[in-house]
Amino acid sequence: MKKTFLSAVLMALAALTANAQNPFVQTWFTSDPAPMVHNGRMYVYTGHDEDGADFFWMQEWRVYSTEDMVNWTDHGSPLALESFSWADDRAWASQTVERNGKFYWYICAHSKISNGMAIGVAVSDSPTGPFKDAIGKPLFENGSWDHIDPTVLIDDDGQAWLMWGNPQCYYLKLNEDMISYSGELGRLEMTEEAFGGPMMSKREKGKEYKDSYVEGPWLTKRNGVYQLLYAAGGVPEHISYSTAPSPTGPWKYAGQIMPLCDTKSFTNHCGVADYKGHSYFFYHSGKLPKGGGFGRSVCVEEFKYNADGSFPTIMPTDEGVKPIETFNPYRKVEAETMAFSRGVKTEQNDEIGVYVSEIHNGDFIKLQNVKFDGNVPKQFTARVASGLRGGQIEVRLDSLKGELLARLEVPGTGGWEKWQTLTTDFLQQATGTHDIFFAFTGRKGPKLFNFDWWSLMADNSPSPTGEGSGERLLVVEEGGLGDYKAIMKEEAGLEAHTVFVPQDLSAFSKKNPLPVLVWGNGACTNSPWEHFKFLNEIASHGYLVVATGFIPVEEKPYQGPMSTTQQQIESIDWAISQNADPSSPYYEKIDVKNICAAGMSCGGLQTLYNCADPRIKTMMICNSGLFKESNRGQAKGGMPMPEKAKLKEIHTPVIYILGGKEDIAYENGMDDFHKINHVPACAANYPVGHGGTYRQPHGGEFTVVALAWLDWQLKGDKQAAKMFKGKDCLLSKREGWTIEKNERMK
Repeated sequence: MKKTFLSAVLMALAALTANAQNPFVQTWFTSDPAPMVHNGRMYVYTGHDEDGADFFWMQEWRVYSTEDMVNWTDHGSPLALESFSWADDRAWASQTVERNGKFYWYICAHSKISNGMAIGVAVSDSPTGPFKDAIGKPLFENGSWDHIDPTVLIDDDGQAWLMWGNPQCYYLKLNEDMISYSGELGRLEMTEEAFGGPMMSKREKGKEYKDSYVEGPWLTKRNGVYQLLYAAGGVPEHISYSTAPSPTGPWKYAGQIMPLCDTKSFTNHCGVADYKGHSYFFYHSGKLPKGGGFGRSVCVEEFKYNADGSFPTIMPTDEGVKPIETFNPYRKVEAETMAFSRGVKTEQNDEIGVYVSEIHNGDFIKLQNVKFDGNVPKQFTARVASGLRGGQIEVRLDSLKGELLARLEVPGTGGWEKWQTLTTDFLQQATGTHDIFFAFTGRKGPKLFNFDWWSLMADNSPSPTGEGSGERLLVVEEGGLGDYKAIMKEEAGLEAHTVFVPQDLSAFSKKNPLPVLVWGNGACTNSPWEHFKFLNEIASHGYLVVATGFIPVEEKPYQGPMSTTQQQIESIDWAISQNADPSSPYYEKIDVKNICAAGMSCGGLQTLYNCADPRIKTMMICNSGLFKESNRGQAKGGMPMPEKAKLKEIHTPVIYILGGKEDIAYENGMDDFHKINHVPACAANYPVGHGGTYRQPHGGEFTVVALAWLDWQLKGDKQAAKMFKGKDCLLSKREGWTIEKNERMK
């Protein structure tokens, strides 16, 4: 009997592994999915049900994203109750929306101010954070417990609407800043005509009703008709919707979308989004092992709208959705990117970000629709850490028992966060498109190791570790947030330099060329390991970035000789030669008349040393400045040490981007600025110290200012100029920043 039961369980797990896509996150319990499409990527913002909870005990929110709808990357928890000084419990449903380059995350939480539930808002420059409380207090609260589950819609005319509530649905008109509102709190009429039935408290005894609004609203618009989706019917919940000519009504009940089904969760919460020509319906179930009503998991189904724009009936499935693109393994892939997994968890810290943990013998990670293409993989590389005993990663084709492609031996590395990058050869060839499995093996019982990232290498593809033939390349932060997904790479014939450039050059031509940024690194290190997120983000907005030094494989200090000032000149020479070379992929695609020289700290000194080069159109001096006579003794050996007279050779507009008074370069940089009166100059300060924000996701605030400067100086963007020009320039109003300008720039 026991053997029969065990066999049945194993068969069920095998079937689940082979076919299941729902729930599409298995590492944690996740709830209340809120999809958002941005820059060619689908993001889903979720709640997090605690393991073993007996109520909705929720402390944080999480983010996941995908390009193919089956392989999801875990971005961790960039927002938690601790992000809000006024909140102390119940991190319930939320939604995020983008406006004017900022991302606004509307949440609900218990307020220790009013002792009720409250609506809050966090903001970030990136869809994956870091997020912070936008106003330092609730956006709305009045002590009531029904202020939950916010949804937001930016209408065609730019008006933003915020709705929420259980059992009453409330609304506010948000101002353009998205963090304040105008007018009074509105209430939808919760009538039988509007929602199939009135609120429970207003129902007539003995009368049957079609339906009723409960909670979890999702406001959207299609073909000019407003649609409000919501959890309906009481406990257990199904999903219904109503339509209206205006967000304020009158609303008309339109029927059920997802009827009551055996989802193993007595609640439901939905969101919808169109992505790459497909329509998707997100909801949650309780179908993970040990899941249920307080251990929910996000799911997704593809659907097609009816001809009139109305919703069809959508049923939950275990299979979920099909991939809409193939997956490229010939790059650095975060281990927390997966289509399905068993047994593993994810963790995060400030240095590494998110990584896979709790790996035991028999656990696995699966990826779908992996395209080997014409490249035959030769090596498998992974970054791992183990406290004691290690284990193995088996790379298998199409199933857990499929063909063994590679086996990586993971030793004890001396600590759970003492990372090593290891490489092993492939044992078998693989071509075409397949699913791949990372099967984890080792001693039974104990935790084996942690897993940060992996990559495959083929004969004609680069190695992420720098070993083997060919130039190296890596995709950083999914290619950046700009319109042109970027790549970080080495180029043949350009030794000791790293190039950041849009992956697809077809959009660029003689009429639309790429402006150039040449970059020098802090400490004059010969690798942009500290700045690659910042530089990659700039490239994704349509720039060719050539940085001094070898391509960084990991975020750790480069061990080798310092770079030289001449390497910046070599960067300029190379860009100009590539533009003129008919055999180069950059032929007539580079704007050699618009070149910015820039650098951080010691790299800024290198830039100032090269300032007289007539090919330079503008300069950015970051966390840097020429040493004064009074502090030249503080300079470290190998630094360029021009006299202050060198500033007279600057012949272009220049910006100093500094980290405020805590920046060790503040005094030198501001002294430089005050001495420059023959060209337009400004000094922008953000109080983060000498390290800037370069290592934050997408380079943080320093990227925002640097991009505006480049867009103005190299692309002639008049909107970008407003960041710096005028008495009330936009930078002077941006939180945390201060700016000073000389007379030639005012």
